[in-house]
Amino acid sequence: MSAIYLALIIKTFKKRIKNLKEEIHTDILSFVDDGLLISQEKSYELSSVFLLSSYNMISKIFSDVGLVLEHNKSEVFHFTRARNPPNPSIDLTSVRGPILHPKPIWRYLGFFFNRKLNFHQHVHYYTTKCLSTLSAMKILDNSARGLLPTQKRLLYRTCIFPIALYGFQLWFFKGAPTVKNIMELKKMQCRAALWITRAFRISPLEGVKAIAGLVPINLHL
Repeated sequence: MSAIYLALIIKTFKKRIKNLKEEIHTDILSFVDDGLLISQEKSYELSSVFLLSSYNMISKIFSDVGLVLEHNKSEVFHFTRARNPPNPSIDLTSVRGPILHPKPIWRYLGFFFNRKLNFHQHVHYYTTKCLSTLSAMKILDNSARGLLPTQKRLLYRTCIFPIALYGFQLWFFKGAPTVKNIMELKKMQCRAALWITRAFRISPLEGVKAIAGLVPINLHL
């Protein structure tokens, strides 16, 4: 129902953008009740002007159809690969909203973005979550017979590994810098291999992973 209702709003917005005398390069996406305005320009000043104009326009359209935008939940984020770039704010006081100050890390739909889009924070978050899950699974060993290595491997493959690789298509592709992300995933898998085999920490890790039947992360990806 929300998609049907919002489709007309998005269509109206795109039509008004197209009919403007001054060309505004802004696109809009919608995920249920989460909207996203996108502007790609060579300068922050021009991009900020386009975003603010588009936000004012979409806010007016929502108001006309009886809906209200939650300005306090709005966020702004600037992407760039430049070193020490500016990070300007956007003032929404014209629509009774706050001044949006960009943050260094942006979480959206379960993905963590930083300004250079190397996704180090994204991988670190989910590998840490995997290690927490792995620690919690050790409680299962307290049963009468414990868990067999094959059962532990099955738990790792079905419950932990998918978490570690959540959204890996964002950062794993040809030409992307993936060394740091893969190294973090390898450390997580080494911990899992030690848990599966109950080997000592000083054991050769590659051998332990082979005995545990775990495919190397880079080959799996």
